[in-house]
Amino acid sequence: MQHNASANHHSTAPNDPMTNTPEVPRFPIRLRWTIFVGLAVAAAVALLATIVLDMERDAWLKNQEVQASIQVKRLGEELKIPMLAGSVAEVDFIIQNFSKSIPNVQVVYFQDNTGHKWTTGESKNIHDIVNATDLPHETLHLPVQGLWFAKKVMYAGADVGVIAVEYSEDAWEDLAGQLLKRMLLAAFFVIILASLLVYWLAGRMSKPLEELADAAKYVAEGDYQHRLKVRGNDEFTDAASQFNRMIDELQHKEEMREVLGRYLNPELVSDVFDGEKSGSLLNRKQEVTVLFADMVSFTAFSESTETEEVVDVLNQYFEVFHSIIDYYGGHVDKYIGDAVMAVFNHPKENEKHTRNAVLAGIAMTVACRRLGVLRKDGDKVSFRIGLNRGDVIVGNIGAAERLEYTVIGDAVNVASRMGGLGGADEVVLPKKSFEMLGHGFSFQDMGEIEVKGVSDPLQCGVVKVVDENLRKDISYAVAMAFDMTLPTDARMMVGDIS
Repeated sequence: MQHNASANHHSTAPNDPMTNTPEVPRFPIRLRWTIFVGLAVAAAVALLATIVLDMERDAWLKNQEVQASIQVKRLGEELKIPMLAGSVAEVDFIIQNFSKSIPNVQVVYFQDNTGHKWTTGESKNIHDIVNATDLPHETLHLPVQGLWFAKKVMYAGADVGVIAVEYSEDAWEDLAGQLLKRMLLAAFFVIILASLLVYWLAGRMSKPLEELADAAKYVAEGDYQHRLKVRGNDEFTDAASQFNRMIDELQHKEEMREVLGRYLNPELVSDVFDGEKSGSLLNRKQEVTVLFADMVSFTAFSESTETEEVVDVLNQYFEVFHSIIDYYGGHVDKYIGDAVMAVFNHPKENEKHTRNAVLAGIAMTVACRRLGVLRKDGDKVSFRIGLNRGDVIVGNIGAAERLEYTVIGDAVNVASRMGGLGGADEVVLPKKSFEMLGHGFSFQDMGEIEVKGVSDPLQCGVVKVVDENLRKDISYAVAMAFDMTLPTDARMMVGDIS
């Protein structure tokens, strides 16, 4: 026979609030940081490239203005003599030669003071722009689309014409393209190296968090043996230390729960520890069925038997009784010397609590016969059982330093008196309680009996089971009390109680 209380036969799995929640795809921290840093570096490189290109363009434009100023001034000097001489062919030659010999020149426009024009390339609207602009004697960068530079041609203090030259921006586009390629190549390597470094660092930093998450999963599954390695002297170390301390406290709490569960009802212990049913610990009145079972001729047995043997025999019987009571939904309220007091319909409520209590009582008598422990005088150790249904007060009874959560009232006293009326392996109860059982039982009337503490006589009797299905259920409850490996939700015949 196993010696473990069947406290968990009716336990249920803890409610998991995430059971019906769709699983969200995991997005590791190291990947988040890698993407974030990669995007940040790319944005920084893009901003830097914009600034560098803008600065390079300003520098290029300044250089272009200097060169254009020299070249346009030189062209103006070359055109003065041919213009004064009226040599149109020579003017045209000088302009064409300038356009071909100077790199990046796209258009050359010249207009003398008589209105005659020379143009190489597409001049667009340069004529109107030049005429509408008050040109100085020095080269001016025209505020128009394209790189146009213009100036007045002066001779002996008089205006002899206007020159405008457009330069190509191909040189800048080539330079900008080369700069951009180099910056993109550098940015590519910087982003790759930064991402690898961040991925490695983030992995080092997220590893303690991953270990913490794994350990928390073990704790959520009820495994309090898992501990985190404490290393370093940073915030992760503090978190690991505090987590281990929390596990120690939870493990200690669970050990206390298990220890107290040996002395108190496990459900009441869970109420106190979890605080999930705090309302059930309030003082109140409730209808219950109370069962008392005490050993027949215990005084003679204890006087003729060694102390260790007395305790061992009581423990054998009480462990079997505990399993049977738990099987039928009751709980052991207390052990009183050689007697056990059980309560049905509290704290686990069941409208058939009286029927279950009677089945438990009969099953206990069957278990007694199966144990068959012999006394020194040759008789078997046996118990007599009394039951009663009625209203009781459920509450915390005792001193402030030592409370007992139990039931009190006349119904408890009557149940205790019923046990004294029967003989060995008999279950006695009042007729009023028997009438609440339903079918499947017989009542052997003992007549009206004066019960101490009750003003009117009570009609009492011995209850027996007459239904075959109930006999099978009782047989299984007894078999389960001796073999904890049997499933608690099965209903099958394992032997016979006759």
